[in-house]
Amino acid sequence: MQRSFQFFGEEKPSEEQIWGPFEDMMRDFEERTPSEMKEFTKEEDTPHGKVRKYGPFVYGFSYSKKPGEEPEIQEFGNVRPSGRGKIRPAPEGEREPLTEVIDLNGKYEITVEIPGVEKDEVDISATENRFRVETTGERKYRKEIELEEPIDPDKVDANFRHGILTIEVEKREGDKDKGKKIDVR
Repeated sequence: MQRSFQFFGEEKPSEEQIWGPFEDMMRDFEERTPSEMKEFTKEEDTPHGKVRKYGPFVYGFSYSKKPGEEPEIQEFGNVRPSGRGKIRPAPEGEREPLTEVIDLNGKYEITVEIPGVEKDEVDISATENRFRVETTGERKYRKEIELEEPIDPDKVDANFRHGILTIEVEKREGDKDKGKKIDVR
């Protein structure tokens, strides 16, 4: 005679008792999910039936504070919090990459983390007061970087290695909104 497992005096729970609440929760999630979140849901056929995958959901923030200045909080990822524990997707499924702008004497050094893309998928454009970094391909990133002082778009050096884009650009006084496309090496 095989003895059944007892947990706190109860018989071994059935698979329905174990998995039922999770399935109910996922059904509830699907019903409450706004249409723009549907892009995070993928369904696949397997030998054992259909499998539904969710995600990836990426959200994070960076906090920095320089002496004598206000703290700076930067969000990144492909979703944004929207109150009461709910999330909303970033526009067009793009992720906002983590960036850092260092103001050096006479130049800026900008670092942009864009893992999972190839160099030829990186598109950078610049005006005298901002950069735009976008990627094409499977992983999409987009970031507009506003600069406090004008730069010289003709004196930009951009390097990409191991998912890290590093841009060095000299500051300049002069006409605003002159634009130029930047080649990535």
